[in-house]
Amino acid sequence: MIPTQGWTIGSLGGVEIKLNPSLLLIAFLVTYLLASALLPLAVPGLGALIYWATGLLASVIFIGSILWHEMAHVIMAQRFGIPVMQVVLHLYGGVALLSREPERPSHEFLITIAGPLSSLFLAVLFSAFSNLTGLLGAVFSWLSQVNLTLALFNLLPGFPLDGGRVLRSILWQLGGSYKVATRQASRVGQVVAFIFVAFALWMILNGSWFNGFWFLMIAFFLYTAASQAFQMAAGTALSMTTTVRRVMRHDVPLIEPNTPLALLAWRYLDHARDQAFPIAHHGQLVGLITSAEVDKHPRLEWGKIRVEQIMIPASKLPIVSPDHSIEQALNAFDKTGMNHAPVVEGEVVIGMLNRRDIVYRT
Repeated sequence: MIPTQGWTIGSLGGVEIKLNPSLLLIAFLVTYLLASALLPLAVPGLGALIYWATGLLASVIFIGSILWHEMAHVIMAQRFGIPVMQVVLHLYGGVALLSREPERPSHEFLITIAGPLSSLFLAVLFSAFSNLTGLLGAVFSWLSQVNLTLALFNLLPGFPLDGGRVLRSILWQLGGSYKVATRQASRVGQVVAFIFVAFALWMILNGSWFNGFWFLMIAFFLYTAASQAFQMAAGTALSMTTTVRRVMRHDVPLIEPNTPLALLAWRYLDHARDQAFPIAHHGQLVGLITSAEVDKHPRLEWGKIRVEQIMIPASKLPIVSPDHSIEQALNAFDKTGMNHAPVVEGEVVIGMLNRRDIVYRT
């Protein structure tokens, strides 16, 4: 299970950064390894205090490298309009907690691959300074190697590692089903966990107790997380021929065109910023509004602006019928490039459909 509790140490880009107490173990082990073995071997003849101070500094930079990796995920997620609740740094590295999963396989691929690519960038950057003499060169060399290892390890296809999520995005793109792709990637993650167990036992039998124990912990983490993901995706996925009526949201407020933005925000948007709201007059569709349109205007002006002044007009919207199939709805989304569609029966708006309503159930 991924640790999600910890001490808040600040925020970046509006995202809360937490440090789980288990990370202190990593900081101590890194400092100890560098101060007692690696640095004295690379640059002999210096005092113990210097080795320990340098080791501590290197461990702090290493933790910063993990944060850098996670912030790459955050930046890419925010680019696709996915809010990020917090980043937690923990025993196994770190995790960026997204408010929801990506709605398209291409988005998941790009959000996920950004992490390993950022670590590869650091590996190259630190390598450029590894030719420096003395302790600095030794530290930069180690930081380059550890970031390269971090990138390659995360690319292993063990869900929920980055490589497992990349695999899911590819399977999702090929098969068209988020749930099926999740189950397939989770099974691969469980297999990778068993491989880790075998490797850990081999190391233990060869006298490498610490490394073996460490790989056993990673294997347990991978298997547990993959199993949880598999269970969450259990159940029969909906067919692409399933009607919109089965997945649409029926209890949707209809916003009058003359409603001030301030009232819209107070009643609805402040509580559901990722939702879209149909603008209708006497039940007939006029347009659509989301937080993206509202946020373009200063909050102090919201009392003066009416939703009809900034809404997306009905002529530019994907409009679906409750009797349309999921496949038809997705085609309408792709044609307009939007993720929300009013559901209209006859001439009356009866609900809303968004891409997430489809993705997470198919």
